[in-house]
Amino acid sequence: MRSFRKNSKAVSPVISTIIIVSVAIVMSIAVAYWMLGLGASFTKFEKLEFSSAYVTDSGGKYVVNINAKNTGTAALTLDQVFLNGKPLSAYNGTATVSWSATTLEPGAQTSGTVSLTKGSTWNSGMSVEVTIHTAAGRDYPKTVSLP
Repeated sequence: MRSFRKNSKAVSPVISTIIIVSVAIVMSIAVAYWMLGLGASFTKFEKLEFSSAYVTDSGGKYVVNINAKNTGTAALTLDQVFLNGKPLSAYNGTATVSWSATTLEPGAQTSGTVSLTKGSTWNSGMSVEVTIHTAAGRDYPKTVSLP
């Protein structure tokens, strides 16, 4: 009768080493691809740059014309406009805003106007800081002078 030990067959040490090394290589490649994908999602950013901002006198209103571009790598959404540090709603209808687009993909441009009613709040010679607030919580200020 043969003993159990003499009859057992196993994988040779060379083959088992090759299998272990190949599994380690495949796992390290999978982890590297996962880390590269994870890192890319954290490196995207939004950046709004003003190409121009100027004021025109249109009868009973000052019109601030703004042209801006998203020069970042992530899409951005224009959320709010602040004038001199206050939200637009604080000016009781003496200021209104309109945009051609409120969501900008990377490289996209937008234009907008801020209309300011002449009177006790908005006077000739004033400096107005127009701050654009995005949905991500970033602020982009631009100062213009009323003519």
